[in-house]
Amino acid sequence: MLQKKVKVLVLRTAGINCEAEMMVAWEKAGAAPELRHINEIAGAEASEKLERYAALAIPGGFAYGDDLGAGKLLANDLLYRLQEPFARFVEAGKPVLGVCNGFQVLAKSGLFGEVTLLPNRSGRFECRWSWLQNAGGNNCLFTKGIEQIYLPVAHGEGRVMVGGDNPATTLKNLEENGQVVLKYTNPEGAAVEYPYNPNGSVADIAGICNPSGTVFGLMPHPERFISPLQHPRWTRLQGHEGGLALTEGEGLKIFKNAVAFASQA
Repeated sequence: MLQKKVKVLVLRTAGINCEAEMMVAWEKAGAAPELRHINEIAGAEASEKLERYAALAIPGGFAYGDDLGAGKLLANDLLYRLQEPFARFVEAGKPVLGVCNGFQVLAKSGLFGEVTLLPNRSGRFECRWSWLQNAGGNNCLFTKGIEQIYLPVAHGEGRVMVGGDNPATTLKNLEENGQVVLKYTNPEGAAVEYPYNPNGSVADIAGICNPSGTVFGLMPHPERFISPLQHPRWTRLQGHEGGLALTEGEGLKIFKNAVAFASQA
């Protein structure tokens, strides 16, 4: 008997532009993703509609043109148009993934506490591949078994900053709670400055989860490295001693972890 595939809601709205890659990533991970506009989910039957899904993902792009700030208006949709159904979805421990603009949406929904994303310190859009190190967020279901990963970034507003009465204490609490999941590094895993840290994020933070590890937001794009062919040095390294020996893109592991978790729920 074939096991029923995990249903994943890929949420979009005007300005989201990475939904196609996100759909393919979930499919390759063994899930059954469905692309839905926010207007198809919000409304009187929002609770019933959300309950059909075992996981939710918000892709990258520029939701609503990033008017009033990156991710802010779609965050308002979650907070007001889907407030109770979305809160129950998160409380149920179902996986929620936000990539790039999706991370901005989740952060501005308050799911990570006193965390926000600001314009890159360089003052320009940054598009490059980045080395990432697991920062000890061992409770994050998405990064199980990942120590170091190489993923592309493409954003203009990805600088992670923390607030609160004492930002240093806020950062310390995030790290002690295991919520700081991924950090920008160099290939050797050391702390870095620009350009290895492409946006100037505090403590080199690239990805954060909620305290239970079921909601994960990151600026790099795992859905853009699900095949070895997407590696920027694929043609140079294939077949050479010590070269690229991958059967799949490193980013696919993040989606497979979520599918495995949701399958057991």
